[in-house]
Amino acid sequence: MEQKGFSLIELMVTIVIMGVLAAVAVPKLFGFMAKSKASEISVAAGTYMKLQETYTFEHGKGGSWHDIGYRSPAGNSLGIASSANFTYDATEHYYNWVTESTVNLNNCPKGSKWFLNYSLSEGAHNIKFWTSSDNVISCIDELTPSFKRLSNTTTPITTPTKSGGKE
Repeated sequence: MEQKGFSLIELMVTIVIMGVLAAVAVPKLFGFMAKSKASEISVAAGTYMKLQETYTFEHGKGGSWHDIGYRSPAGNSLGIASSANFTYDATEHYYNWVTESTVNLNNCPKGSKWFLNYSLSEGAHNIKFWTSSDNVISCIDELTPSFKRLSNTTTPITTPTKSGGKE
């Protein structure tokens, strides 16, 4: 008589294989999810830079978020507003562009910040941008390497300045 079905050994081997695959795939999946959330920063900062450059070339000076027509992914050009993963601060106390994570992103804890500043030298047609984070190792290098590449100078932002980087 022929038996139909799987033996206990076959089922256990299948479950072990699925467990090993899940143990490898799930952490990778969460890493990719954090990177996709963090990718919002590079796009938002790049948009800010392009608008600031255009405004500077037209007016000979830098402008606020509202002046240059910039709206963060949270929709604000004035004050503070939050998207699903970040809070954007348009008050420009120290930095020209700043965002803070509202969720943990891999090794980058909730509350980590990303900064963008600019400086005008030799007239309005020579604008330099600096990018940085309060957690460069875990946040900028691991999650947002394209944000780091937005800088057109090697001088990092290390401490806030009262002038906000504007000249």
